[in-house]
Amino acid sequence: MVRALRFLASCALFSQALAHSRILYLIINGQQYRGFNPHAPDAITNSIGWSTSAVDDRFVTPSNYSNPDIIYHRDGKPAKAHAPVKAGDKIQIQWNGWPQSHKGPVLSYLAPCANTTDGCASVDKRKLSWTKIDDSSPVLLDGKGGPPGRWATDVLIAQNNTWLLGLPSDLEPGPYVLRHELIALHYANLKDGAQNYPQCVNLWVEAPGPKAETVGKEEVVVAGQKEGVPATALYKATDPGVAIDIYTALSTYVIPGPTLAPEAKPVPVTEQELKSTITAVGTPVVVTRATATIPLPNGRTAAAFSG
Repeated sequence: MVRALRFLASCALFSQALAHSRILYLIINGQQYRGFNPHAPDAITNSIGWSTSAVDDRFVTPSNYSNPDIIYHRDGKPAKAHAPVKAGDKIQIQWNGWPQSHKGPVLSYLAPCANTTDGCASVDKRKLSWTKIDDSSPVLLDGKGGPPGRWATDVLIAQNNTWLLGLPSDLEPGPYVLRHELIALHYANLKDGAQNYPQCVNLWVEAPGPKAETVGKEEVVVAGQKEGVPATALYKATDPGVAIDIYTALSTYVIPGPTLAPEAKPVPVTEQELKSTITAVGTPVVVTRATATIPLPNGRTAAAFSG
């Protein structure tokens, strides 16, 4: 039976080989902020999504966990625009679809862009330090229907391919990169079979406070942790949550990556539901100096504000 399940999964997935995914947009307080579309890279001039050459919307394999591609896909480059948010906000993340067979965790990380004058626009991605703020625990929800059972990604699919993310309420003001990732485990029983889909978007946390004056000049603290983890050190190919056979009966799942930040405020898997509707197209901002931003409407580029 287990062998039959694996064979059927392989057959079903062949036609979906190119039907992978990326973030379409975020909804923050009813405002829509567009992600990057590698198929039409110039269509949205104020996208908050990092750019990539991965026009196939495919994945990063465990053999590349030590490669910068795991930060944000192939040839990932930071966006100029940032979506304005406040500490404690809820962000609805819209993917452009997800195959039912691609079971696995939904993970989210934050990294501050400290010591910059343009926010995250020119940050060195290799120097970003990541703190986990959502791990979709327990990931493996139950074994209904037999292996592989019901996973966090099934919840995402049931909510129209969206995930509701809660930001820490004590987040310091300033620029951050949000790294949101799905890991598909349908081939994880094979060597180098797990599939990581990392996505990055820029955020500008605009919560008021006296500490805002030091943002970009001194250390920015994410969720009470002064040090995070480089993306190239988040996972190992031998992690039990990466090298796993989901077609056997499992009672638990070991979530890959660092532990959740103590001050993280994830929305529980059991409470994931569509809570936001789009009321307007949001206007991202570009950071012009450590503590100042300017709106960036679509049709204009960040270069218009340089110099």
